[in-house]
Parts: sequence; structure tokens; C-alpha cells
Amino acid sequence: MSTTARLSIGEFSKLTWLSPRALRLYERRGLLLPDLVDEYTGYRYYRPEQAGRARTITLLRRVGMSLEQISALLDAPDEQQSALITAYKVNATQEHERSMALLDSIARGISSEDEPVGDLPVVRSRAVEPWAFVTRTFRTTAADLPVHIERTTAALVDRAGTNHDAALPLVVVYHGEVGWESDGPVEVRVPVDDDAAADGTEPGGLELYVDVPFEEVQFPTILRSFDALREAATRGNCNAIGPPREIYSDGDPFRCQVAQRYLRAHAQTAGRAAERCRMDP
Repeated sequence: MSTTARLSIGEFSKLTWLSPRALRLYERRGLLLPDLVDEYTGYRYYRPEQAGRARTITLLRRVGMSLEQISALLDAPDEQQSALITAYKVNATQEHERSMALLDSIARGISSEDEPVGDLPVVRSRAVEPWAFVTRTFRTTAADLPVHIERTTAALVDRAGTNHDAALPLVVVYHGEVGWESDGPVEVRVPVDDDAAADGTEPGGLELYVDVPFEEVQFPTILRSFDALREAATRGNCNAIGPPREIYSDGDPFRCQVAQRYLRAHAQTAGRAAERCRMDP
């Protein structure tokens, strides 16, 4: 089998400054496939022209893009690539602003006994109305969670079309733990204004929620809000219904809440139930 004008993985590694291990990883992810794999030896060969794609991957990794985001970018039509880069820049800027705000918050907590970092956020209660939604469930770890939510939301909004109820927030439901090594599953729900167009509906009820500070809308700092919900529910003997969720509302300012549905109290005991949960109404 001829390998004319092709480079071995070692030669291609020297040309691109990518280790053979990295090249094999990119191959497994479908980012950079060898031009030829010898069926007998398993040796991999690349064309010199593939070096440009390899260097692009390296540059995108340097600015913090995940492998999944890079794959989506490189596989997108030319006319969509600029939009994807712009969206990444916006998200990266927001993440940087959150990180800076978090550092400011930590610095204040270290320097002031009046603002301890460990204080849990305030938990409140509210009655929520029934609503209908289209939905999709996926598995992902914390590192790729934001891009999964963004992509899934866009697909669901597109599917909902004119039935998308933009007045209601986006809901992300956590059916399992999500962390650096745990992968959910996670469900994204986009509201619609027509039950006939919905994948599911949720009845009204009582909900406990926390307003998440801007600098904590990221893993793992957002976990403080989930901890606050659990602690308040335990103190109040409140029985959870279903998994916890994040609620996102577009607008100025951007708003994120962490919430948990609970058993609705009878009308005559609703006030006492909220008090037991130490809610601010």
C-alpha cells in the first residue's frame, strides 16, 4: 500500500507540534482523521495539507474551546463559522466577567468578617402556574455543559417555531449529578404556548428558589444555591417533587435561579409551610 506524499504520525507530529497522543485523541473525536491507516500494521499517515487544520485546532484549544465546540466549528459551513466564533467570544467574555466578579466576592469575604464567603443564599417560595414545553435530554460533564445547553436550546426553539413562548423562562432539569466526572442526565425544557405542540406539561405547585448571583452562575460555585435549597427543605420538612432545576430568563439584567418543586400545601396551611421552610415570600 503506497504512502507517497504522506507523513507518518511521528513526522506529522513534528510538523504540527502535536504529540502522537494528541493526534490519536483528535482522531477518536473525529476532529483530525488520518488520510490513511494501514490495514495490516495500523500505522497512520497524514497529508501535509492537513497541518493547517491541525494548527487551527491547536489555536482554538489555546483560547479555551472544548473539543466538542471545535468539532462543531470546523464541521459548520463557512458562512456559519464566523457566527459560532462570535457566540464563543460572547460566552467567553461572560465567563471572564463572572470569574472576575467571583474573585472580587472572595476578596471581600476574606477581608471582611461581615461578608463571610460561606453564607448560603436566601431561599424563597412561590406558587407557579402550569406550563407546557418541548424537551430534549442529554448527558454531559460540567466542562461541556454550557455549550450543550446553548445548542439544545437553539434546536428546541427552532422546533417550537411560532409556538415558542418567549415570555416564559428556559428550564434546565438535572436528573442526575453533573460534575467534572459525572454526566447527568440533563434535560432542557423550552416553553410553548400550545399544549398540542408540547412534548410534556407540568402542573402548577409550590416552588422553592434561589436567585443566583451573577458571579456564581458557573460550576462549581452555583452548587451553593443547590445546597441552600436542600438545607431549607430539610429544616422545613418539605417533600421534594422531582429533580432540581436551573431557570434562565433573558433580558437586562440576565437572571438565573435554582429551584425545586415541593408538595403544595393546603390553602389553610400554605403560609405555615412556607414559614417552616424558612422562605421569604
